[in-house]
Order: sequence, then C-alpha cells, then structure tokens
Amino acid sequence: MLLQTRQLLARAVKAPTTLCLAAAVTPRAGSGTAFKSGVWPAPCLAPLPLLLHARDFHSRKFSRNIEFFTASDVPLPKDSMQVASSLSSDGRPLALLFCWLMAKERHIKKYAQLYTNMGIDVLKVRISPFDLLRPTRGSQIAAEQVLGFLHANPSYSSFLVHGLSVGAYLFMEVLGKIDQDMEKHGHLLNRFVGQIWDSAVDMYGIPDGVPRAITNNLSLQRNIKKYLLECIQLSLSQVVFESQLQHFTVHYEKASSKMHGNFVGAPGLFFFSDNDPVSTPEMNALVYKKWEARGTPVYTRCWKASPHVSHYLQYRKEYEAEVVAFLERLGVVEASRQRASSL
Repeated sequence: MLLQTRQLLARAVKAPTTLCLAAAVTPRAGSGTAFKSGVWPAPCLAPLPLLLHARDFHSRKFSRNIEFFTASDVPLPKDSMQVASSLSSDGRPLALLFCWLMAKERHIKKYAQLYTNMGIDVLKVRISPFDLLRPTRGSQIAAEQVLGFLHANPSYSSFLVHGLSVGAYLFMEVLGKIDQDMEKHGHLLNRFVGQIWDSAVDMYGIPDGVPRAITNNLSLQRNIKKYLLECIQLSLSQVVFESQLQHFTVHYEKASSKMHGNFVGAPGLFFFSDNDPVSTPEMNALVYKKWEARGTPVYTRCWKASPHVSHYLQYRKEYEAEVVAFLERLGVVEASRQRASSL
C-alpha cells in the first residue's frame, strides 16, 4: 500500500520533497480564552447591525485559482481583471481570502459574504493538493495571478488578508514574489492593513492536513502521512547531497521567514483551538512571540474544542464579532458600513 501511495503522489510532483514548505503558525493566547495584546475591550457578542442583513453578491472567476466577489450589482467586465474601475472603488478595501485545501464552495462563500455584507470586495484564492505538492507549477502560479489582479486594480485603498489552514502558505508565496521584485511589487506592501489567520499550519501540520484533504479513507490517509513525513525527513537530512538539500529546503525557509518576520508588518488576528492537531497552540507560539517582540499588535481567539478550519461554522457570532472588532481597530469598518448601507 505504501508503494502505491508513493506512486500516486510521485505522478503529481516533480520532486516529492518540495512538500517541505512553511505555511504559517498561529499564536497561543490560552485555553478557551481571547487574548489581546492591546488594552481594547472584548468584542460584544450581541447581534451585529452591520451583519444582520445578508446581501446577494456577484462573482467573476478568472481562473481555477482566483475568483472575485462583490455586493455591487454593477456588471463586471468579462475579459479583464480590471473590476475596480467598473465599481468606482476609490477608497474601497479588498479582502484576500486564501482558502484551505479542498474547501467546499458553499463554505467559502460564507466567508466571502462576511465581507461583502460590509461592502468589502473579496478575491478568493485557492489551490489544490497537487498545487501544494508542486509549487513551481501550482502555488507559485496562483501567487502570480493574485499579484496580477492587485496591479490591475490600483484604486483599492487597502488590503486585508484572511488565510485559512494552508491558505496561509499561499500568501507567503505571494510575499515571496513581491520580495523577488520589490521595484515592481514593493509599493503593494503599503496597502496591507491587517491579517487574519484561521487554523494556519506550518510544515509539520502538512502531513496531517494534506491526507485529510485528499481522501476520507483512513488507511490511505495513514499511508500518505507516512510518505509525507519521509519527504520532510529527507529534505531536512544531512545525508542527502548538499545541492539536493538546498533545493528542497530553500523554498520552505523563504516562505517560513515571511510569516515569522511578519513581512507585511500589519497587525494580526489569529483563530485556533486547543484540540486542533493540525494547527496546535504550541506551533502558534513560535510566531506569536516574534510578532509581539517587534511591537506588532496581535489579537487571538482560542476555543477549547473546535475542529480544524471549522471555527466560523461552530461559533459564528463570536467569530464575526472578533472580525468586526479587528476591522474597527484597523479603521476599516466604518467606511465599509457606510458603503454597505448604500448598496
């Protein structure tokens, strides 16, 4: 069975050890508590007027990786990524929604509607398990498409990042592209105002997360996990040739450093739980402490019992309250509230 698993995944990747990629990790605040590094009061869990009335939203799919959502009923261009000019979006924020592997569309749309209800447009970004396994042919292509959209729509005043699970890794790929050509992309960094990380995972969470995304078969999950662990051990082993080691680990290290160093420098809100084996509280602290040490405002919410990437589904009102409170601190919500009321 393990041999079959190797053959199955080997067909999807040029080099299986390219799996050793950092996604992100989330900081731990404490069991079942909401921690704030600032001195702001906890968000109110009363019904939110801003979110009471769900609005229809429209979408435009540009590729299998990226799709645009807006609450505006203005017709969107069919042959161009330049949507902002059609929406008169001067001063309008944009949420970049980086999805988890194999996310169902009906679930993704709940997150998208959270923002469109507030008058915030959304760019949904997703990759397949095989895009993750072969980044040069998958996740990096998606990252280039994201940058293409941002350049095509310069009138968006600010960007908010919302990443779920390995979606956090994909945003690190975007940042890697920016870092490679600061002359071309560097100005985009000035427009990132906040980051929301939900159940984000690092390289050690991938062996648990990827098998669950690929199949529900427990036996196959175990074999895929064993195979992926071997890949990670190989890439980190000093036994392999130096050129191979460098090829297999440099990609991970670059992506990891973007998260650990908070490359965009924006405040962060982190969602996680004590019983999530993929995005553990222990992994969270690795980044959380570094961000705080740099003086970055960090806000977290930890639930005692909530499955991986299911916090919004399990605790919708609390989740929305945390997001809205975070956006208020960033100064994003008031303008968006006024915009939503005019739609």
